[in-house]
Amino acid sequence: MKIALGIFRLQPAGGLERNALKLAELLAERGHRVVLHTTVTAQLRPPGVEIVTVKRTGVTNHAAMKSFSARFAAATRDFDLVVGFQRFEGLDVLYCADWCFVDRPRPSWQRMLPRYRTMAALERACFARESATRIIALAAPQLTAYVRAYGTPPARLAILPPTIEASWRPSLPPSADRRASLRARHGLAERETIWLWVGLQPQVKGLDRVMAALARRPEARLMICGVDRTHRQVIELMAPARRVGLAERIKLFGLISDHGELRELFETADLLIHPARLDVTGTVILEAIVSGLPVIATANCGYSPHVSKAGAGIVLPDPFEAAALDQALVEADAARRSIWSTNAQAYGRRPDLYLGLTRATDLIEAAGQASDAAWVAAGGLKGPISGDFAIT
Repeated sequence: MKIALGIFRLQPAGGLERNALKLAELLAERGHRVVLHTTVTAQLRPPGVEIVTVKRTGVTNHAAMKSFSARFAAATRDFDLVVGFQRFEGLDVLYCADWCFVDRPRPSWQRMLPRYRTMAALERACFARESATRIIALAAPQLTAYVRAYGTPPARLAILPPTIEASWRPSLPPSADRRASLRARHGLAERETIWLWVGLQPQVKGLDRVMAALARRPEARLMICGVDRTHRQVIELMAPARRVGLAERIKLFGLISDHGELRELFETADLLIHPARLDVTGTVILEAIVSGLPVIATANCGYSPHVSKAGAGIVLPDPFEAAALDQALVEADAARRSIWSTNAQAYGRRPDLYLGLTRATDLIEAAGQASDAAWVAAGGLKGPISGDFAIT
């Protein structure tokens, strides 16, 4: 088939962007002609995939998204299949990594603004009952919110198992010498307790909560990665941290898109702390677990059930309370972390943790057959939404 993929931008490279590139590569490997449309390209280009750069127009983000949607639709009329990684008009398939836009509580005046009307219209084009777009979702709670808002028929829906790549499968845990070497490279002492926070969105992924906890734990240091050092929210958080001397215990690594670099940080740290306010999945949670790094995460992260299932850390209850995070950090002593790390390594050997992207590729191919039976055979829903990421 001639397949068009559309993603608004490929940089900075978060989980969605990495998945888009990997899916493009998998589809090309299966013999399809794959053309990826975007406004900002990535440095790495999948083999066999053509990338078309669409000029960004529109002053605001929502105006730019609407413009991209229209340009993408116009450029892909002769394709056999059109797949989007954000909510666009005219899609055959949506790989959906976002929470339902209209399901979030908002004051009535916000619903009158151009941003709300634009984003709601793009979402409705994919999820409305009368739409033909098939939906590949990452989580049962995420998809439930869309069905609640739009009444989307189950026959068009699918929920993926976890989408971490097979390259994350655990190998031998790092030796004491390697760990010491990695810490020395970053100016960290072996006796220090090192926390890791990873994310593109500081406020949404709870960086402020982590830094507040750090101020109450003088023995700990924090590594921050995945977000640009010049991000407005990072600057706003670091300014008061510098005034009180907290910044001396924080290392900013900036954007990291290289798998090897991120894995080294997992090997360096003692804990991943991910107290997100909202995270459809939280792929970094599973990446940390299969790397043997214990996790403290909030219950409203889609992949947080894996923390409990693996016995690899602590899931904080919702709604979030700082006292609960403080207590979890007290419980996460060296002996407990060692047990969690061993459990995490064992859990990472489960083959079902690595099926998501292959399943998504199967579903995209099935959508090209325009057959409900083919869609179900590839992993589409057979009935109402149930389950939580195929955790068995």
